Amino acid sequence: MTLLERSPVTPADAATIVSRLRAVVLAAVAGLLAALISWVTVTVPVFVAWLADDRSSTSIWQTAGIGVDLWAMAHRATIHVGETQVVLAPLLLTVVPLLACWYAVGQVVVDRPDVRGELDDVTGWRFAWAALGVPELLSFVVGYAGSGLLLCSLAGLGQAPVDVSSAVPGLVLVPLVAIALSLWREHRRQEHPTLDQGLRWVELHTPVLLRRGVRPAAQALGILGVGALLVVVALLVVRLGRVMTLYEALDAGTVGTTVLTLGQVLALPNILVWALGWTSGAEVAVGTVHVGWDGSSAGDLPLLPVLAALPEPGPLPAGLWLSVLLPLLAGAWLGFRSARAAPRLASWWAKAQIALSACVCVTVVVLLLSWLSVGGMSPGLLNQVGTAPLRATGLLGAEVLCGALVTLTVLHLLRRRL
Repeated sequence: MTLLERSPVTPADAATIVSRLRAVVLAAVAGLLAALISWVTVTVPVFVAWLADDRSSTSIWQTAGIGVDLWAMAHRATIHVGETQVVLAPLLLTVVPLLACWYAVGQVVVDRPDVRGELDDVTGWRFAWAALGVPELLSFVVGYAGSGLLLCSLAGLGQAPVDVSSAVPGLVLVPLVAIALSLWREHRRQEHPTLDQGLRWVELHTPVLLRRGVRPAAQALGILGVGALLVVVALLVVRLGRVMTLYEALDAGTVGTTVLTLGQVLALPNILVWALGWTSGAEVAVGTVHVGWDGSSAGDLPLLPVLAALPEPGPLPAGLWLSVLLPLLAGAWLGFRSARAAPRLASWWAKAQIALSACVCVTVVVLLLSWLSVGGMSPGLLNQVGTAPLRATGLLGAEVLCGALVTLTVLHLLRRRL
């Protein structure tokens, strides 16, 4: 008796296999289209500026290459401009491919075949694998990364080729973050029973203390973000006159000034991450210029108006170290929420584990944002622009943890006395 005779393939099984293969292929196509649509979205403003600027001397193909370069930079790829290597991912520009992936992943999740009947008697990780549609999601990532690598390789035909290998981490990270956001949205909406079963399995197999620490971590990140924004706004208000003076000195014309301003706005989240690192005690470096709590060093700066907001070389006013109160305050709130997330009679260690898991979440997110936001041009004086990711994240994580544990301990002792 042959194997085929033992387990014949029924028409229903064949239809199921064809349906799954179709879903996997369509997911890869969705990833490809997400990359192309986000590239077109980034390139269209470049063409508009090229058509509107009478001073432009580039050809249409070179302009298209600039669009590819900007799209690759959004994924933190390295661009070769002559002998110089440029790395800078404007985080607001990175939002464009992220939103494209987020929308495309949502369509993949909704349109995949329903396999509820096949999962009724299945438990374990295979259940979650099929319920979440992991094959389709992996196919989406492969499709996005593959089309992105093709786009980056086409930039080599222009004046500023892309180091294709340097784009791989960003081309994988962007769709993965989009997948996480899409699954989180579906978890909140609960409109697809099969997906809900898979997410429920994942939730049940995630440590309880880790789950309880996610919400305090998100709130602490919000406090850190608002505090960094206030620091940047205060600095720009104080130094606004110098910024406007540099704008007038550049005399870039209407189109040039608009493009220059737009580029600085796209890098605003980067500046917020640098300001956040500065509040922890890490220095902000712009090439040879280093700005810390106690002073600013001398050096050459690129002619970007926003950099005119940096202080002049020399000692800074005393008391700037009080900016460390921002991560300590975020940690205190995290500790307060962690204490509330645990039962009243829970031990100190149980509450501390929630705080520790939340601090780990905050540290991972800050480390990722610090790595994405830092840039530079090498060889040359501007080899680093931003804060050192490991140093800034280490200091910030330690300060947040300190504030959380102190607050948590005080609240625990007060509750024991009541």
